[in-house]
Amino acid sequence: MRLTEIQPGMRLAKDVHDPQGRILIRAGVVLSERQIRLLRSWAVADVCIARDEEAGDLGRRHPEISDELLRSIDTQFSLSNRDHPVIQALQAFCLSRMLERRQG
Repeated sequence: MRLTEIQPGMRLAKDVHDPQGRILIRAGVVLSERQIRLLRSWAVADVCIARDEEAGDLGRRHPEISDELLRSIDTQFSLSNRDHPVIQALQAFCLSRMLERRQG
């Protein structure tokens, strides 16, 4: 999707790299206005945005999960490779612990 079409709150489907191949922003991050401005300053023209079904999949499978919890997990793992199985297991573990704490 063209960067001019990106809105805050959209979730990246793929990592964004600079011309040298370094990761600028990891996949799965929910973009803020600041991050969109940074992408513009880095002259990034296109990014891959997750479809609503992908972004909300976890929320649909677990309706008890709030947007607040998902944002918290996104923040904690924003610099991690979300495609790695260990990171995915850690995310699931953290989410289950956060849900346990909320349910008392």
